[in-house]
Amino acid sequence: MSDDLAGVVAEFSVLDEADLVTSDDEDPVASAVDNGYEPGSTIDDSEDVEFEMPEFVAACRYCQTSFDTEADALEHEWNCDLEPTGECRFCGGTHIRKDVREDHFYSCSEAEQHERRQKRGVRARTMRGQDSKTAVSGLRKFLLPQPHEFSAYLKWDDSLSTYFGLVSLYKMHDFEEYGNLRAGIEFGGEEWNVEFSFKESGVATPEDDTDLGRWDWRLEKVPEFQVYVYPEAYPEYSEAVDDNRKRAYFKVSPRWPGIKSESGKNISNPHNILGVDVETKGSYFEFDQYPSVLYEALRELRERQDEFGWNSFTEIDYQALAPEDVHNSSNITDAELYVRAKRGETGRMYAFDGTLHRIALILGGERSGYSKTVRDDRECEGWYHTSTVCAMRAAQVVGGHELPKEIKHYHVKNPDAVAGTPLENPKIGVSYQNSLYDDTLRFKDVDRLHKELDEALLNVLDWSDLPVTPDHQKFVKDDYFKVEGEARMVKVVDNPLPRIAEQQDDEIRKFAVAGNMNETDLDVVEELLTDGGDLSPAEIADKIGKATSTVYDSLERLGKLVLREYGHVELASKHIAEGIVEHIESARRTVEATLEEAADDIIRADTYGDGNGPWERWLRNYVRDRKERDDGRELLELAPQATREEVKRILRTGASKWAEVTGNDWRQFVREFDVVGEAYDTSAPLTYSFGQMRQLIG
Repeated sequence: MSDDLAGVVAEFSVLDEADLVTSDDEDPVASAVDNGYEPGSTIDDSEDVEFEMPEFVAACRYCQTSFDTEADALEHEWNCDLEPTGECRFCGGTHIRKDVREDHFYSCSEAEQHERRQKRGVRARTMRGQDSKTAVSGLRKFLLPQPHEFSAYLKWDDSLSTYFGLVSLYKMHDFEEYGNLRAGIEFGGEEWNVEFSFKESGVATPEDDTDLGRWDWRLEKVPEFQVYVYPEAYPEYSEAVDDNRKRAYFKVSPRWPGIKSESGKNISNPHNILGVDVETKGSYFEFDQYPSVLYEALRELRERQDEFGWNSFTEIDYQALAPEDVHNSSNITDAELYVRAKRGETGRMYAFDGTLHRIALILGGERSGYSKTVRDDRECEGWYHTSTVCAMRAAQVVGGHELPKEIKHYHVKNPDAVAGTPLENPKIGVSYQNSLYDDTLRFKDVDRLHKELDEALLNVLDWSDLPVTPDHQKFVKDDYFKVEGEARMVKVVDNPLPRIAEQQDDEIRKFAVAGNMNETDLDVVEELLTDGGDLSPAEIADKIGKATSTVYDSLERLGKLVLREYGHVELASKHIAEGIVEHIESARRTVEATLEEAADDIIRADTYGDGNGPWERWLRNYVRDRKERDDGRELLELAPQATREEVKRILRTGASKWAEVTGNDWRQFVREFDVVGEAYDTSAPLTYSFGQMRQLIG
């Protein structure tokens, strides 16, 4: 016996001294299980009972599928859709085979937070000049657009202390003698002028019972205060505006519950803020920097108060307007990102059938929502071209987008004046359209706004055969836009416009043939073309004199040519509307011809006989009239067809059927008949005499 086996026997030998749990006479299993029989009874096993248990050689541990044979199991191995194939480095989530990893990165909140942390402070500009070590590893390095115009209403609650501090500064400074108060700050590594002024607001002084907290209103008027920030090199803000320089403007107005204008009208303050509302406008700063610019300007103005030497004054509480304390009701009204592309490389962007105009033409509903395209080449080719889509169409440009946008290609007002400079090259930009948004875009959503504009711009570049990565052959730097890139998550999709256009063209072609349409269908389409608007099916029925149920049936047949949303009907797009305009008359002729043929069935049966041979069937199906000619030949008038090629095909078929019935050579058909036909893809009638048919039939 081996040493291992001896050890096992020795281990089990200790059980010999254990106490008995049951006696030798008792079956512990039988006593513990109720088998349905009385003790002492016997089981009738005269009938064999077989239990068929499924037998599997293996089961997948991911999808739990079982396999009867080893071959099936091996075939499934490494091919299970549910088998984990990777892990997100940000959230730790598992990827399976079916997952599109780019989609996960786009939606992963942890990854987005990581990216946002990379852009804190001065956002991407602080990253310029650095290497890719600061970028998100493994992400593509996309072209970095430059922020352009921006406007918002920034609000701070519990901040009347800031307003009354500005009132105190307003009293300290002699505006009549010295003009606006001026100071200077450093921000983002640059030097800036700060200019302080005031204006009348039109706001009524608060009523006596208005609760202003610890503040007593001792002013006869309610002034508003203006803070300008512009480059140090410029003596006036207006000159910086004229030269389109980087700048910011803030108008600080007080707010309290129940605030009214001097005319007695209520002034909007839905959240009953007891603080300030700051109208904000600017250019070229990052969108999220404006609160910080104002904060630094107010800090400097607070220091200027000390220079007046007053013993007692109200200090400007700049800390009450800390950037992180912006009120949730703050909202954005305008924002734009742009790149500057090399002149002569952007034709696909603004061409008549280019990206901009195809967006408005194909995506814009005929009358629902808002869609607009502008073409203006008065100053130079491509001078000012825009395409605007409302919120309901934004997702058709890039999936997941919700904000209305204007996409534009534009030059400076006077291109000749900047010839030979970077400004002679056009800008391509995407801007937020506040007037088309039914909701309110809050300042807290500034990152979402930036992402949507960024993605829309890069996608439009891609669809116009322009690169989405830094390329000095295609893009030109200016004072603010640098042809630089940043590794980040951007959703760049395949151009959907050709696919959508092809789908719509298919619907238009079906309409043009009109084989499955009737007169009601054409009446509905014509009504949508000429009247349109928010027409319900019932209103359409009333206008064309049909029953509502008939109109509903017609809308079903029209399919994707129309949109039925929110109780109204419209043509699906301007592209479809234009296509239908071109084909409406030919479609109506086809329907009318079909009706005439139906009315002539009896006459045709009498003319051609009621036989069921191939020649008779061809005559009934395709010939609407037969005439004897003086030369003994017969003239066959064919029913209208969609295309010239279809007429030729029918003519060859007829010759073949005639030869089959008569026993003649089918080429002899040309000596017996002349043929005249009509095709909707040509305006000229089709006539086939002896020579023409002989060449056609062979």
